[in-house]
Amino acid sequence: MDVLSQAEIDDLLRSLQTGTAEEPQPEKKENVKKYDFRTANRFTKEHIRTVDAVYKNFGHLLSNYLVGLLRTSCEIEILSREEMSFKEFYNSVPSPSVVSIINMMPLGGAILFDISKEFAFSVVSRVLGGSRSVNGDDRQFTEIELVVMERVVWQILNYFDEAWGKIVTINSNLERIETSMQFAQICDNNEAVLIVTMNVKLGGDSSVISFCLPRQTMAPILKKLGAQNRLAVVTAKSVDAHPAEMLNYISEASVEIRAVFDDTYATTDDILRLQVGDVIQLNHTINQPLTVMLQDKAIYKATYGSLKNHYALKIQKMIGGEQPNGGFDTRRD
Repeated sequence: MDVLSQAEIDDLLRSLQTGTAEEPQPEKKENVKKYDFRTANRFTKEHIRTVDAVYKNFGHLLSNYLVGLLRTSCEIEILSREEMSFKEFYNSVPSPSVVSIINMMPLGGAILFDISKEFAFSVVSRVLGGSRSVNGDDRQFTEIELVVMERVVWQILNYFDEAWGKIVTINSNLERIETSMQFAQICDNNEAVLIVTMNVKLGGDSSVISFCLPRQTMAPILKKLGAQNRLAVVTAKSVDAHPAEMLNYISEASVEIRAVFDDTYATTDDILRLQVGDVIQLNHTINQPLTVMLQDKAIYKATYGSLKNHYALKIQKMIGGEQPNGGFDTRRD
């Protein structure tokens, strides 16, 4: 603290009395942001735009997979693409969460795939027969839940590789799954990483997944993450429609056909008492036709017999009233 002398005090009082005192001028503060050379930006805007296009494609593929797997609606969108240091990402990941360490061959490095606990519990619940997400609070994952998530992650990697396929051919392998970032250190704390965060709307629940792409892992393909390759990812190939060719593909597609008897009911106690050699009486007479199922849909009524030492079916009528040309189907049930 500065101490004024008596002469300086007298001058100040005289200035106040005569009105000649100068008003203090506010200090001019320059809006300068400190530049940290350790975390300098190493992903250009072109790199980030191309990665954005890749993950939009990945989100579309992943949502289709989850709809089929979990039998519920699914929407996935990119929330953010942010560059930061690995330490910042390390500190932002809550525990517990499903952190997958993925090797991207032939890049020679690893990335992290972080699945929030809300999304993981929701997937496990639906895979095991539940209809809604489970409130896991802060409990740890069980071994069974981690095994289920490991199998799901392996399937997700197929779509991850497909999304990157227009840029570079990669073969992603799941090295291991951790539930804490403490055991998922894949690069130096000051290494620049690109974080892609995606929002997953599963049924009525929303959760997030994120990918951590270290610069050292992506270095071999940074030159390929340009505008030209981004256009190749976004632009779909135009394919001319050829009805005859499409019909050939459809006609060669495999379709499951089954012939079934009418349902027969038994008590649980009767089933538990069954022994080798016991006979189960079916609720189906000998002369009664079988129901032919096409992909779990009842299509025909048919009688069974044999043809050239194979079981065979003779179509009697189409369920609904139409009478097709009868004949033996030589395919086995």
